[in-house]
Parts: sequence; C-alpha cells; structure tokens
Amino acid sequence: MIKYLSAGILIALFLFVLWGPIPVPPSMGRGDFRAYWSAAKLLAQSEDFADANLLLQTEQEHTQWQEEWAVITWNPPWLLALLLPYTLVSFERATWLWLLTNITMVFTGSVLVWRTLANQADSRRRSHLAPIIGLLFLPTMIALLMGQVNTLVFMGLAGFLFFFNREQLFVAGLCLVLTLVKPHLVYLTLPVIFLHLLWMRRDYRALSGLIVGIVALTAAVFVLRPSFIADYTQTVSEGSLLAWETPTLGGILGASFGWQWAKLMGIVILPLTIWFWWRNREQIDLNIWVQGTVLISVITAPFGWGYDVIVLLLPLLQIVIWIAEGRYSRLEAAGWAVSLIGINLAAVYQRTFDISEVQTYWLPIALAVVYFLAYYRRRRVEAKGDKHFQR
Repeated sequence: MIKYLSAGILIALFLFVLWGPIPVPPSMGRGDFRAYWSAAKLLAQSEDFADANLLLQTEQEHTQWQEEWAVITWNPPWLLALLLPYTLVSFERATWLWLLTNITMVFTGSVLVWRTLANQADSRRRSHLAPIIGLLFLPTMIALLMGQVNTLVFMGLAGFLFFFNREQLFVAGLCLVLTLVKPHLVYLTLPVIFLHLLWMRRDYRALSGLIVGIVALTAAVFVLRPSFIADYTQTVSEGSLLAWETPTLGGILGASFGWQWAKLMGIVILPLTIWFWWRNREQIDLNIWVQGTVLISVITAPFGWGYDVIVLLLPLLQIVIWIAEGRYSRLEAAGWAVSLIGINLAAVYQRTFDISEVQTYWLPIALAVVYFLAYYRRRRVEAKGDKHFQR
C-alpha cells in the first residue's frame, strides 16, 4: 500500500511540475535557452535549424523575442537531439523545466563528484555540502539565469568520474557524450581520458559507450534532418566565433595586444599535454588529470564565456574535499578556504558593476593557481608523512 501511495505522490508531483504554475520571474532561464529551444523546435519540425531567418521567426513567435536579429547557437546538433523533449511544450514551460533540469544536474553532479573524490568515510558523509557549494558558485548562478547547457558538460564529467572509479566503463563513456555539446571545454580532457584507457589499460568499453551515445544522437538528428551536416557547417562558417572577444587567455591577449593568433594556442598546448601525459603515464591519477586538464582547457580554449567556468566545480570541490579530510594544517586550510571564497566574492563584485565579459578571464586562472598550489602542497605533506613513517 505504501509503495503505491509513494508512486502516486511522485506522479502527482511530476504532473504539478510539468503543468502547474511557474513560480519564478519570467526572465529567469530564458537568455541562451531561447536559441537552443528554437533550434531544437525547428529540428523537431524537420526544418533548417541553421537558417537565421527561420530562427528569428521562431524566436519572435514562440519566445517573445523583440529584436530584429536571431539568437543563434553554434553547439553541435547533438545538443538539439537532447533538447527535443522540451519542444513538446511551450517555450515558457520548457524554460521552467530546463531550469529544474539544470538545478538537478548541478545538485546531482556535485554529489557524485564529492562521493567519487572523497577518500575518507567521514568526508563522504558530508556530501550534502557539495550541492550548496555548487549552487553558490557564481558561474552556476549565471548559467541557471541564462538557461545555459554547460551544465551538461559538468554532469558528463561528474558521471564519467563516478562510473570510472566503479569500473563501469561503458556507462562512464556514455556520460562523456554530454561533454560534446561544448567540446572546446574538454579539448584536452577527452584525449587524455582515452589515451589513458586505451593505451594503459587496453580497455575499449568507455570508447564503446561514447560511440553508442554519439550514434544514437546522430541518428535522431539524421532522421529528422538528413542534411544536418551541411546545415551545421553553414552555422559554424557564418558564426566567426574566433572574432568574438571572450574571457579566455587568448581572448584577453587578443583584446589587449591584438594577438588574435593567441586564441589558437590550443594547437600547441594539446600536443604538449599529450607529451607530458606520455612522460608520466605509468603513475598518473586520472581523477587529478581530468581536473587539471579541464582547468587548462577552459583557460586556453579558443572561445568561451564566463558561465562556462561552471565545469571548474570539479577542481573546486576537490580542494574543499582536501580541506574537509584534514590534508592541511588549520592555518593552511583556512587560507585555501578564504582564497576560494574571495575569488567567488570578487567575481560577484565584478558582475555587480557590469564589467565587460572579457574582463572575467581571471576567474579560471585564479582557480587554477589555487588548485595547483593546493595539490602540490598536499603532495608535499603526504611525502613528508611517508618519510616519517619509514623512519
């Protein structure tokens, strides 16, 4: 009886969320989601999702867009396949459901990261802290406000680490499909993951999971729009993404010194990363490498925006876990905590005064400095502990 009652309550709750009132401001979650939903709507109708005129018409008719230019998405069409269910309802309802989806992904992904990276039973029991930290991180707030899809990248990485550490590699590879909605954020991470799994472990299950996921999403897009490759190519060719001033290292160098070539620094950094992996392949910890490469990917990506920093919840949560596990002295732990809080508050201050987007480039760099210092400090403390034990 209790089982049926619980099921009934869950169904009622689901229907209420799906069809009930929307208790958020009308502008919440609409920003970028307008483009995603409109393109997915066109795909659902087997129309050209890359056509700016069709996008503008869809956005004006369904999303209350008042401008005379279309908001365009340059994400791979796999994203549109993932968003197809949201086109079954109105844009207002879809925005509400996507906001709930985003909050759920941040909540779930943060808990998965904490439970994966925490090595002590006491710290694992504190996983309730993870979603609080995740939701208070400024890039998370902006991503939720804008209706962004970078939450999928974070969820994909969190799911990969969770299942990878439990030797469920096919599911881990399937999770990585989510990262391909914004592949520039993981352009170093994915090669390192598969080099490690294929070269060091001779295990193809993760690659199989990724391929199955890609094939499934591609098939869904192909059935609805067989010419989707030409459509997407047109979108990218007309997008001029490298011409945008974005808060990446290459973006600030281009804006400050006119070094537009710096946006392509990844061409050099990728082989250097692979070389460094090769030199250390026998003793690497893939958990740490995923965190480190995501940091460097975000900083050196050819383009990106301030809310994309949400994927750096991975290294941020790792630092908090090290603090919770007592890896440092009280003074050091306080220093790392103050550094993280200070970075977030500085970002809030900057956003409050509506400073140019490109000037937020410092945030991932600051997080990277804190992360690598905390990591090497932890290594030194553990090495001293091992030497003391050997004596």
